[in-house]
Amino acid sequence: MTSTPPAPGKRDRRRENAQATRDALCAAGRRLFAEQGFEATSVGVLCAAAGVTTGALYHHYRDKKGLFAEVAERLDAGLVRLAQAARSKAMAADPDPWRAFEASVDAFLRAGSDPGGRRIGLTDAPAVLGSEHWAQIRERHGLGAMIATIGALQSAGVVIDGNSGRLARLVLGLLYGAVEALPSVDDADAEQAMAEIRETTLRLLSGLRRKQ
Repeated sequence: MTSTPPAPGKRDRRRENAQATRDALCAAGRRLFAEQGFEATSVGVLCAAAGVTTGALYHHYRDKKGLFAEVAERLDAGLVRLAQAARSKAMAADPDPWRAFEASVDAFLRAGSDPGGRRIGLTDAPAVLGSEHWAQIRERHGLGAMIATIGALQSAGVVIDGNSGRLARLVLGLLYGAVEALPSVDDADAEQAMAEIRETTLRLLSGLRRKQ
């Protein structure tokens, strides 16, 4: 038998409850994977932190790795949203598309320095999910957004002509490489390193600018 869909305008309680369970598991996973790492985080502790049964985790994600995959995906999607929000905010204050792009790069680098996020994205994700799967997640969220950004900069006459998809891949590679080059925020020279990496990244990106 198939379940009867809710009437138009009626709330789907089952779907809402399922989403709330997934959100609770992901929130617990984001915190615990960041603090303890994937291997040291048990299913029991995850479920207790989320306030759900272990059966709920297995129902929605099959296993701990499945939950980790969604946590990693949400992490990367969040980085993209932060960068886009910074770009929009900068454009609202000063309609200079290149300065707005620089603001998005700043936001991306700052977010990428978060210790917990780095543990999930740089240490555990490639090992747990495999480098190919992790690269697919990054492309799924970052590539489309970067293609749109590069296309907008090209339309504004700011960035050189060329295939926006290929240019976007180059830019994403540089940005993720810059994040990997950042030291831990606990390092004594963390702020200096951030400034140097930001300056170098923007200098390299400036090579894409159309000569005036």
